[in-house]
Amino acid sequence: MKKKFDYIICGAGLSGLIMLNKILNEPIFNDKKILVIEKDLSHKKNKTWCFWEKKQTNWDNFVIKSWNNIIFKTSDFHNEIELEKYCYKMIKSKSLFTEIIKKVQDKNNFTIVEDDILELTENSNDVYVKTKHNEYFGKTVFSSIFDINEIKEKIKLPLLLQHFKGWTIKTEEFFFNDKKATIMDFSIEQKNETRFFYVLPINKKEALIEFTIFSKNILDKEEYNQELKKYISSIGIKKYEVTTEETGVIPMTCHPFENSNSKRIIKIGTAGGWTKPSSGYTFKFVEKNIDRLISLIKNDKKIKRTKLKTRHWIYDLIFLDVLYHNNEMGEKLFGKMFSKNKTECIFKFLDNESSLFEDFKIFTSFPKSIFIKSLIKNLGKIISNY
Repeated sequence: MKKKFDYIICGAGLSGLIMLNKILNEPIFNDKKILVIEKDLSHKKNKTWCFWEKKQTNWDNFVIKSWNNIIFKTSDFHNEIELEKYCYKMIKSKSLFTEIIKKVQDKNNFTIVEDDILELTENSNDVYVKTKHNEYFGKTVFSSIFDINEIKEKIKLPLLLQHFKGWTIKTEEFFFNDKKATIMDFSIEQKNETRFFYVLPINKKEALIEFTIFSKNILDKEEYNQELKKYISSIGIKKYEVTTEETGVIPMTCHPFENSNSKRIIKIGTAGGWTKPSSGYTFKFVEKNIDRLISLIKNDKKIKRTKLKTRHWIYDLIFLDVLYHNNEMGEKLFGKMFSKNKTECIFKFLDNESSLFEDFKIFTSFPKSIFIKSLIKNLGKIISNY
């Protein structure tokens, strides 16, 4: 007997959780049969999600730490900024996952299973979903399943990888000023790449310290550890305990992932191209695209194209092209942006919410010739993809 559902959500990562949270608050879904398939309901990997946003939002119940003061550094520039309209916030995925999954389990119209998805096949009336232990049919499937290695060869636009390793450490003595978060510290050896550290203090003895690189290839595992040890020593910490660690790889590209959507299979999250190409930030872009997607469903409109391209897509393409061919310029480019513009204006720009005047001001911060050359070189790609 076929197990049929109105909607199937494949994956309960960031995009799946945000989608579930939105659906739970929309009465239009109360009479729909919804299946959630997640490969790890124990949620062993407790990821950290950071983002900036206005002072109070819907996610504040899940925020474990927020900062009104942030630090940005390069080898020759140091700026401490007091934010007025924004906060920089941290969420741990475990708490978000636990609360939302519990709400799902309490709903009669939801089914949640732990399984590995093997195949998605679209038919004329539904989608066949084959898992390791079962098979299902859904009228519409939302999938966040993504493997960058499977599509690398298909990507024709510049592709960089944002890869990172972070340690949450505890020190023996008070060390951190937990009122200030370092969001980018480029004052380390760049090795012809774009490299920086985050330092996000949770309290005076505990912080997440993360080593991040924008480059074409990931590093050997031990190099991440070596760089973390070197940096922690350089800021004056001698004795500490590593309590948790996390790693990740995020694609930075303007590739139109959304073009792989079909009538009944919709890609969400990074799989749908919802990651900001030039920065790797994902949280707020997932929320915006989920809001748009649910609005389309509520208004009974076609949902194949969930993402709208704006002029910021062109900015991302040019910036990535420059960084792809001149990866060693990352420190210089970010340094000029933060030294010549108000931080809250930069946040608006990176959120795709800036005005044309603000865009112009930020772009005049960068070396003009190399960006103009990139624009001219990419005009054909802009016309064919925009």
